[in-house]
Amino acid sequence: MVLLLANGTTMAKGVAELDPGTLRNYQDIKTWHERYLSAEQGRQGRTEALRTIVRSGSLGERGLQRIFGDFKGRMALDPRIPGVEKTARLLASSNRSQVKGHTRELLYAANLHTDGRNTLVQMSRKLDRAWGMTDADIVLRNRATGLYGRIEVKDYSLRSQISNQDKLKVQMSKMGREWQRTGQLQFWMNRHGITPELQRHARRAGIVTLSSVATGSRVPPGTQSFDQALARIDNQFARTAQVRALSGSAMVGFGAAMLWEALPGTVSVIREVATGDASTADWMRLGSSSSYTFGGAGLMSSGAAMLLAPQLSEVAQSKIYGLAPRLGWLSVASVGVGVGIDWLRYRRGAISSDQFWKSAVRSSAVSATALAGAWVGGIAGSYASPTGAALGAALGGAAGAAAAEVAGGAVLVEIERRKREEFNRVFGDTVSRSYGYVGVRAE
Repeated sequence: MVLLLANGTTMAKGVAELDPGTLRNYQDIKTWHERYLSAEQGRQGRTEALRTIVRSGSLGERGLQRIFGDFKGRMALDPRIPGVEKTARLLASSNRSQVKGHTRELLYAANLHTDGRNTLVQMSRKLDRAWGMTDADIVLRNRATGLYGRIEVKDYSLRSQISNQDKLKVQMSKMGREWQRTGQLQFWMNRHGITPELQRHARRAGIVTLSSVATGSRVPPGTQSFDQALARIDNQFARTAQVRALSGSAMVGFGAAMLWEALPGTVSVIREVATGDASTADWMRLGSSSSYTFGGAGLMSSGAAMLLAPQLSEVAQSKIYGLAPRLGWLSVASVGVGVGIDWLRYRRGAISSDQFWKSAVRSSAVSATALAGAWVGGIAGSYASPTGAALGAALGGAAGAAAAEVAGGAVLVEIERRKREEFNRVFGDTVSRSYGYVGVRAE
């Protein structure tokens, strides 16, 4: 153990004293760095190695100080973050355009890491998907919302965008597929302006474009600083989180209403069918009730998962945002099946027209108020935490459904009372005209 510590200390000192002239190319730097990391795992030592890597590349000492601020202060990038050191080593590439691109990526990552609004998760992540290989330049997590995102760093002039339009569209389409699969926000950040055609394609794919993003301390007219771009990214995270909270709340509320309405009937008809003497009408009633129950449970589960997802890991979030919308649509389809079965029951005379429409109006009222209650509860709870949003949506949805049930029942009772009064009045008038008793009314 003592020998290992001594060896690590010796290597750490060797980094500071290393003559950059001995590292002549990318392969030299990579070999040296990998050997160094086999003994040094601390942040301080690895940061010093990061400085040596940049200093030994084409940027030299001047680039290390002027561009990266010696990785101090606002540029204090943590080399232990996956992909940071790999990206830094690529600064020694013999390809000048690659060096410029990776310099920009590392500069953005350093600013993002110390900004405070986001957490730098990884750089240069390889993505092997069914639609093709790609990589994510920067992966981040927004601290306020808990959502994950990806930034693609580009340096395409308008002319280059036109000549490479098909290639860039393919890249954007892959990012769009990634957005649909994982729910991670996708940002396409370019140093120059972005052509209208690529902007339209990005919008269709669900990608947020950030154009004319400058990297220097001075921001030329017609451009935006990286801090301004980060503010837009932060706003996009906030809007997305709010939309998802509202969607999740709506699903919880609507699902709660469905369960409130359907579950008691489902339990009752299951008991009747279990006796073994069930008719076709009973089986149809079971199909209707169970469809509503499954739909309500599915919507509640999907909505609750979406509300809780922001506080879960990246892998869990990706699975939830990829599967929850599908389960939501499946649940809606199940509710549609229930409506179809009810319509068939009505057409076959299993339920009267009065029963059918009363049930439809009552269910609609319960669903609408549950939806409104879930929205209000979800928004109120979201100010506390994602868990608060889920709890608020559930309580608001349940309260809305209960209120509608009570109010709806009272309204239906009042409607029935007035219908009876009207029937009695008409009946009394008919009797009076038939027997000549003017002024007689049935009580």
